[in-house]
Amino acid sequence: MIRPVLTFALTAALAACGAQEPAAPAEVPAATPQAPAPDAARPGYVGRWAATPALCADGAWTFRHDGLNTAGEVSCRFDGVAALDDGYEIAATCTAEAPPQSHRLNLSLSPDGRTMSVRGGPFDDPPPLSRCP
Repeated sequence: MIRPVLTFALTAALAACGAQEPAAPAEVPAATPQAPAPDAARPGYVGRWAATPALCADGAWTFRHDGLNTAGEVSCRFDGVAALDDGYEIAATCTAEAPPQSHRLNLSLSPDGRTMSVRGGPFDDPPPLSRCP
């Protein structure tokens, strides 16, 4: 009686060693949606900005990557742009009812990119600007 039990146990053990269950397929991690990378070719200040939404139609300031134009008499060419944590420092040549002059501008953007303040340059004390639609 011991011999058949021992034979059965050995047979079962050998069968278990040779017969392996297929391995579970490796889980592929789900793709994590990522925010689009900032576009270095289009700085955050590029676009149309105005002191009030009503001024977007006729009184907006237009910022390009290489300059700006206000609704008034100011036009600036950007000679050098340095990105900062909260905006940009810009070396500019501006014309404002006078011959072109060198200026330094500081543009500070809000964290959501909807408002911007301009300091320096030929501007006395411009109001905060909001991005136009």
